[in-house]
Parts: sequence; C-alpha cells; structure tokens
Amino acid sequence: MRSAQGRGPTLEEAVDAALIELGESRRNVDVRVLSEGPEETVVEVTVGPAEGSAVAVGDGAPADPEAEQARVMLQDLLTKMGIRASVALRPSDGPVQLDVTGRELGLLIGWRGETLRALQAVANMLVARDLGERRVIVDVERYRQRREHTVREIAYRAARQVKMTGDPITLDAMQPFERRAIHLALEEDPAVLTNSIGEEPNRRIVVSPRSDES
Repeated sequence: MRSAQGRGPTLEEAVDAALIELGESRRNVDVRVLSEGPEETVVEVTVGPAEGSAVAVGDGAPADPEAEQARVMLQDLLTKMGIRASVALRPSDGPVQLDVTGRELGLLIGWRGETLRALQAVANMLVARDLGERRVIVDVERYRQRREHTVREIAYRAARQVKMTGDPITLDAMQPFERRAIHLALEEDPAVLTNSIGEEPNRRIVVSPRSDES
C-alpha cells in the first residue's frame, strides 16, 4: 500500500498535503494522526478502502478504550446520517475530544454552531450509558478553535471600549465554551471585569470597568 505523511497547521490541511502527494481523494484513504500540537499536525495517509472509515490515533490498541468507544459511536451516527466524514480522537486527559473532518460539513456546524451544539448533545446521550459522567466534546473542521479565536478578539475590543468610555458592555448571547474563552481572555486585565447574566440559551457576558473597591 502507498502512504505519505502530511503536515499542516490543522488536521484538514495536513491530510490535504498528503493527498496532494499521493494524488488521491479523501474517500480512498485511511488517515492516522501521528502527532498534534498547537502549531502543527502530522498525519500518515495510506491508500486503501476508507470511505467512511475512522481516523486512527497512534499505533496499536487505543490508549483510552472509553474514548475510542465514543469515537466509534459518533462515526456510526454520522454514517447513518449519510454524512461522509472521519472522526478522530484529540489527545485529552479530561473530556473525550472528537474531531470531525470531511468535505462540505457546514451543515453540521449550523448558524453560530447551533447544529454542532446539538450534535454534541446527541453524542453525550449516546455514550452516557457506557461512559457515565465523562463528557464528550465534538468539534467539526476546527470550528470551536476558530470561534474561540474570534470571541477572544471580541473580548479585547470590548475591553478597549470599556476602558475608553467607562461604561459596561453586554455582549451577544454565546455558548458556554465561547463565554469561557471571553472570561479567560480578560481575567488578567486589571481594568475590566467579566460576569455572565441571563439563562441559557440567552446567557450573555457583561464586560465592566473594574472599580477600586473590586
């Protein structure tokens, strides 16, 4: 069998790099994630019968059988939905983190990630019986990563405006992971405070000037 390694800043780009070298399409290959870091992902792509197949992580038996079980369940769900995509495990010591990659998966993300949020809820329901309280986090084409970057920029702009005007700013309603990114982005800023108000799904963050008493 022919194989090639691909490198890129994201899983998708690393796979594409290997596919270009092999001259193959995604549906004809198996993908194995060799390493994954904040700046570079390395994969090994092997030509073989892989339409709808899963992405393997590392060599041999999975290091985390529960996480592998969750990955297989999500892969089966997507296959039954008629969605051609691959599910990979992202190394994690906490929640099971699953990355979904493929072509034209915008429908799985939805407006502001609402469909992705629903997919994650279904994934958690499917694995709850076997994994108990262990949480499953699903990402599609690195949407969560890209969205976290976007909301951090929103946080920094809001903080600058609060410092200029002295008035608090209430941001649009956001999902929990987005609000967490806002809090983390501004937690070390000595001039502003962040707090969440409202109820889901309309819970929002307020960025306020930090008073001397605070």
